[in-house]
Amino acid sequence: MTVITLCLTILHMNLETALPILRKPSGCIHINHDLSGPAMKIYNCLLAYVQDDIGNISEMPKFSVPKSLIVEYMRTRNDKAIQGWLKELSLSSVEFNSLGKGGPSWGFYTFIQEPEFKGSYITFGIAETLRKLIADKKMFAKINLLVERRFRKTKYAIILYELGLDYRDNKDRETGKRVTPWSTIDDLRAYLGASNAAKEFKIFNRDILKPALAEIQAETDIIMTPEFERYKKTVVKLRFVIDDNTVNMSAYDRIKRLQATLPVATGTKEVELAELMQILQRVYEVEPVSTVRKIAGMYLGRRPEFDQVCDSIDSKKLSGQIKTLGAFSRKVFEGEGMKLAMPSVLPEAPATTAAGTPAIEDLTTL
Repeated sequence: MTVITLCLTILHMNLETALPILRKPSGCIHINHDLSGPAMKIYNCLLAYVQDDIGNISEMPKFSVPKSLIVEYMRTRNDKAIQGWLKELSLSSVEFNSLGKGGPSWGFYTFIQEPEFKGSYITFGIAETLRKLIADKKMFAKINLLVERRFRKTKYAIILYELGLDYRDNKDRETGKRVTPWSTIDDLRAYLGASNAAKEFKIFNRDILKPALAEIQAETDIIMTPEFERYKKTVVKLRFVIDDNTVNMSAYDRIKRLQATLPVATGTKEVELAELMQILQRVYEVEPVSTVRKIAGMYLGRRPEFDQVCDSIDSKKLSGQIKTLGAFSRKVFEGEGMKLAMPSVLPEAPATTAAGTPAIEDLTTL
């Protein structure tokens, strides 16, 4: 393996591990979108990397993100381009609008503050008020940035995709369809950052909506179909019907979406154990049955942690990093399951032993 190939491989691995699913608050989705497409992507990348630290306002006045991560995610080594997008974020405003989904009804902030290149890192700040709003995730959409990274044709695909994810389980009481709220055409233009583009609706639909919706269907696990409200023959309002796009869904995601439509189970341990075993066997090809049962037992009552491991494996599978799914999945599920069990079975240990070697809790992170 050449040095260049090795470096690219390391960068790709960093991208997979450093960018978890972005839990983006609804208020940060329902904003003005006057930014360029690359600036939107880099903002999501920054948020995903620091999302677990955003609440530490007093301890972390500024954040640091490895520059190599941004270079890999944005597919460019052009410092001027990256600086331009960071400058765009620091000069543009976030007009926060929660649409009744938590947080203030309105607010006005800048996306980031004082971005700088410092050695191999990019540093930046986020306004304290905005940090609090981001940290208080009462309502949020789960965004896979490796999927969103595929959008390369139009920035409007990014905006509509995030809107669709945020309202994916919002059902119309009368029809049962999963839908976004109704919006006037002018409000939708403003939301997309296209107030001055394609004034005639026919052109707006042809040049902005249709290409974006086609790219969403081609690249993601949802399909968004516009539904119109007309006055006489003129379109005055529209909303989007959101359906699952099973063609682009992992097997695990198909099971999760199916379960979301089923009646709630009794919640007994036997039901939960059977469900976890089914996912381990059918989706992740773990075997034999005795191992499947043991792993499922590790995650009883810990479904959020189980789902997090599934998301991690799915991400690596989509990027082609896994050669043998069953063996890889077994190793990851067992390793993470052991970590969950350790706090309850191990006594509190000192930071180091008498010989100066790491204590037991430190060994789990090596």
